[in-house]
Amino acid sequence: MLRVIFDTNIYCFLIKEKDIDELERKIKEDKEFIIYGYKPIRNEIRSIPKTTKSSRKARNLILSLYDKMVGKHFFEHSIEITSLAKKYYDYYRNFGGVYNWDTSIRIDFMIVACASFHGLDVIYSGDNKTLAGKQAIKAYNHINIRESLRTPNFLKYEDLLMKFRN
Repeated sequence: MLRVIFDTNIYCFLIKEKDIDELERKIKEDKEFIIYGYKPIRNEIRSIPKTTKSSRKARNLILSLYDKMVGKHFFEHSIEITSLAKKYYDYYRNFGGVYNWDTSIRIDFMIVACASFHGLDVIYSGDNKTLAGKQAIKAYNHINIRESLRTPNFLKYEDLLMKFRN
């Protein structure tokens, strides 16, 4: 069984696919592929502006897709996860990372902390600059070794498409 979490951007990419219905069906039917949700991811989707009719529609589509994909597999946020994410951030900065905590990197590090804390296998992301950047991965590995946690594997959006389109 493969236990995974999607970075927020994966849901945004998926709704733009012409074959989204087919992809969604294949993903949901694969009983060996379990997608977990995490409250900050859902909150990030909910924070998509509703200023126009098209942005409101996109936000609703993304939320609906998220809820269907995740189903009952959901993690709440915790102090332990925040603490782990901040440890990642401290080492990320020591390794030359340039992004500030208050940028989107906070959510990225919390997603990785959640996945590590709960022993998930894979994080799918379309973000190679922050979440899966070199300094960030060094920080995850360094802290997870110290904390006796396993760092999940990082796969790209294209890997997800290849898995379910073939």
